[in-house]
Amino acid sequence: QAGEVSAAQAKHSLLPSFPSQCGATEENQEYVVEGGWYMSLDHIPDSEMCCAMCQGVPQCNYFTWVADAGLEGCKSQCWLKGGNMSYKQAKRGLVSGVSPPRPPLPARLATRTSAPPSGNERSLFCFSLMVPHSYEKGLLSWQQERSTSIFGCDAWAVYSNVSIVVAPGVVTHVVQTDLSVKFGGDSYTALNSWIFIAVWKKVIDERWHKSHKWLVKVDPDAVFFPERLRPVVRAHEGVGYINNCKYGLHGPIEVLSAQALSTLEADYNASFDGKAPKECVERLHFGQWGEDFFLSRCLWKIHQVSRVTVPGLMCEAHCDCPDWYWCNDAERVTFHPFKRVDMYSQCMANSMAAPGAAAAPAAAHMVAQ
Repeated sequence: QAGEVSAAQAKHSLLPSFPSQCGATEENQEYVVEGGWYMSLDHIPDSEMCCAMCQGVPQCNYFTWVADAGLEGCKSQCWLKGGNMSYKQAKRGLVSGVSPPRPPLPARLATRTSAPPSGNERSLFCFSLMVPHSYEKGLLSWQQERSTSIFGCDAWAVYSNVSIVVAPGVVTHVVQTDLSVKFGGDSYTALNSWIFIAVWKKVIDERWHKSHKWLVKVDPDAVFFPERLRPVVRAHEGVGYINNCKYGLHGPIEVLSAQALSTLEADYNASFDGKAPKECVERLHFGQWGEDFFLSRCLWKIHQVSRVTVPGLMCEAHCDCPDWYWCNDAERVTFHPFKRVDMYSQCMANSMAAPGAAAAPAAAHMVAQ
């Protein structure tokens, strides 16, 4: 509980053990903003992440991180505060600070550095699955308006289980499946294998793998730079799919070759109704698996599709990227997760302003589907 700072408490630092990008912070202090704007975020594990969340919300001027707010599970809580600071007061178990500078997002985002490739040579088809009536629609609409993320690929599609206008000219492709998800398994992951069995079937039926060399599934809350993916796939011609983590394929971005999709297509066609990959469903016990683990096992273990691991494909906490929320890397292809448009935008801006980032050229023509 909050209270006066004791000598014993002061001996134990509340600040993260890794180098901070936040700037000046104060332990055991609360920054009080009377009559200002507030937002609370639960289960934020450290003050560094709280600081990054403050940077991602334009209204935030100050933040206070509470080490133990009495919550279930991760007990920590982050308070974002807008307005002028009224005063500081000593309270144990708190860390407060000021929002770091916010690099601006370029007015015109670069999505291509060259003309679209002819035929299917190194071409990218990118897609997202959208849960209807969720925050994902706002993210996808923002991305489409700026021709970024999947909308910076050579062709793209948004899938859902109902027909929804996501943005002008963007209507979801309907997949007949229930998008409600249960959680479970050893890592308490989303048990969504059957959902994406239906989604990949739809992608195959629409024949995208016949006109594009690479098929890329991207979560709507993944900050994705398609231009950074192009040299990666160019360097791995002939590979079946690209693994994004040393612990196995993770779902925020999945990069499959057309050859891998053709292999899946044949397995779907071998089933009695054509709706699921026969060998993979019959030979894998995937009731407690997420779709990413199922897909990887299906391709690699059952069908011996070749793969290569490229750690730079993705930055998220679940794959040894603890400072994912800063997005301070000019080469990473994807950062995950960012579920608010303002935080998503700030992540993109941070990455584009990171050391080594190229100046953004004007966006060229894309094929919208």
